[in-house]
Amino acid sequence: MKVEHTTELKYSGMINETVMEMRMAPRQERWQHRLSFDLAIGPAASVRNYFDWLGNTVHAFAVTGLHRNIKIVATSVVQTSNRGRSPGDLPDSWPLPSQADYALADFLRLEGPVTDCPALDELAARVRPKATVPLAKAILGIMDMINTDFQYEKGVTTASSPITELLEHRRGVCQDFTHLMIALVRKLNVPVRYVSGYIHAGQHAYRGAAQTHAWCEVYFPSVGWVGFDPTNNCLTGDNFVKMAVGRHYRDVPPHKGVYRGSARETMEVRVQTEELPELSPRFVGERVTMLDVPIFRPSSRGQIVPWILDEQVEQQQQQQ
Repeated sequence: MKVEHTTELKYSGMINETVMEMRMAPRQERWQHRLSFDLAIGPAASVRNYFDWLGNTVHAFAVTGLHRNIKIVATSVVQTSNRGRSPGDLPDSWPLPSQADYALADFLRLEGPVTDCPALDELAARVRPKATVPLAKAILGIMDMINTDFQYEKGVTTASSPITELLEHRRGVCQDFTHLMIALVRKLNVPVRYVSGYIHAGQHAYRGAAQTHAWCEVYFPSVGWVGFDPTNNCLTGDNFVKMAVGRHYRDVPPHKGVYRGSARETMEVRVQTEELPELSPRFVGERVTMLDVPIFRPSSRGQIVPWILDEQVEQQQQQQ
């Protein structure tokens, strides 16, 4: 599968500096292999990459000098395979035994946008099993309830919204549905983590296709992490591409950063996915390239001109 994620940032005036980090490279995991990754950035900048504390690949860069636009194009080719056994076939039952693995502790806490509140307690009481049941049945019951009681609608919440807003309005998007499911699963004392990525719709009508998508992974002691998509009320499959994992959205936004200047920022994001019948040799490998987006600086005459143009003007003046 090929994924192309384009981000364009535009400013109402000149800004002096932008510092940004991105999580746009799909993860390397048992059921997912990143075969190619091309990160193109403009204006030209030095890019470094590293792993964060959860093993997500992070690319970071800084643009210095006056600029009004930033463009980022992340192109990935990923091979996905069957996610393994159906959760219904797994032997795990609820309640889970006490967790001795401290690496899971962060995925049990109610914090950040996954906040505790009386409305969450009421909802958790509705989905809490009355007796020992298969863990998969308990998780699927939570997902069914979210799909029945909440409506998918854009524009009601924002990227920074806590689940209290979804509980109040009963409407939201994939990020909100995922945060709510995480909160309800953690209320059962079961580890669960947030996943940022993409979903390829193909011939199906999936919510969240053609944009970045969010779902969650629940920890089953017998096999590890198992993916559930509360927005589409389904298990994750071969058409899901995992980009990053975290406690909640604030750990894994596709990009975040700061800029210095008084201009207003607008952002446009486009995501395209397609299935590839075969792998072309030109897709294999990983690289960083630069896009032709200008940097400006004051010229010797006091005008704001593109950097290269300013150099050409100065050369002409010297020749004269």
